[in-house]
Amino acid sequence: MNIIILSDRFHPTPVSGAVLTYDLARELVEQNHKVLVLTADSNIDSDHELMMENGIDILRVKAKNQKILSKPSRLLFELLLQKKIWKAFRKYNTEVDYNLVIAHSPTIFWGTILKKFSLNYSGISKYLILRDIFPKWALDTGIISRFNPIYWFLKWHEHKLYREVDKIGVQSKSNLIYFKKAAEASSIEVLYNFKKSYLSNVPKSNIREKLKLKDKVIFVFGGNLGFAQDIDNLLRLIDSFRNEDKFHFLFVGEGTEFQLIDQWIKENKAKNITLLPAVSDHEYQSILKVCDVGVISLRRSFKTDNFPNKIMNYMEYKLPILASINPNNELSDLINEYEVGLVSENGDDERLKNNTLKLLENPRLRSEMGSKGAILLKKQFNANSAVKKILSNF
Repeated sequence: MNIIILSDRFHPTPVSGAVLTYDLARELVEQNHKVLVLTADSNIDSDHELMMENGIDILRVKAKNQKILSKPSRLLFELLLQKKIWKAFRKYNTEVDYNLVIAHSPTIFWGTILKKFSLNYSGISKYLILRDIFPKWALDTGIISRFNPIYWFLKWHEHKLYREVDKIGVQSKSNLIYFKKAAEASSIEVLYNFKKSYLSNVPKSNIREKLKLKDKVIFVFGGNLGFAQDIDNLLRLIDSFRNEDKFHFLFVGEGTEFQLIDQWIKENKAKNITLLPAVSDHEYQSILKVCDVGVISLRRSFKTDNFPNKIMNYMEYKLPILASINPNNELSDLINEYEVGLVSENGDDERLKNNTLKLLENPRLRSEMGSKGAILLKKQFNANSAVKKILSNF
């Protein structure tokens, strides 16, 4: 098949959506499909560039760096992105007969370009990989009010996106409930997050020696450092272990809360925490190889399930999961059922601390849970199975 992947970011940008769509593209190529990725990139010099990487055709359009944009600027960026991508796409692709478009969301602003694909390619199918139910989560967490006109503007674009696709892949079974109640789409399925293995290609990082953490138990939190992750939840945990010599917490990433963490470290003169800016995905993988526990934090006010893509990385490197998440999240059942880590509800600081102590003091428990996570990853969250599930619809 000739397949287009739509994503607002792509490899080597070190964010979960970029990593997931890169793994998707690689797996499709390995299964002998022709793949074109349409994406934004702040690092190119011209308005757009077409290149090939690992057998993947990638058309990048020049865009601002999303991590430094304010919320209004980010909204404008996402609104205009599909127009820029379509304009560049029409210059390069006039002869290939595309069969399928796979769009990754967030963003919710793919409705117009998906409509254009339908009008220009007879019989083309469209699949949406939906990782955030937006603007619902913004409403649930109080970021936006139902009485704010911007909410209804976003809601209109959400509806438009869902109407333009043939199938939606959500990240958990409970997400299906939202669509059944809202009657947003006629065809929805669960498509779990997925990952391709990097193990054989990744050397060990020297970060333990560099940061003088040789004998420490490293708890790592990698990826987006934003509102959804409730960073204050983790800072309270770190502060409660300030007198525990073996404990060290490592943040690696970028986001709106990066400066908050940096300021907290300075104000509290904390010695048991290190904050590193985002690194390449390859370097991040090498860091994970020398860590001990992978950490998840989700804001308590979330009403829908969120399955952070960082879990895939933790499982691959046999890191047990320490999770503090919103109530009734399906992720809690998965962690407990497969014994891949310890989980508590966000807000239950005592239980989170006790879970941390168990993993800190018991290397055998860490090893057993980490090994079970690696098995679960191969069984349920591999890219090969995800691609087969997507293509089985068409």
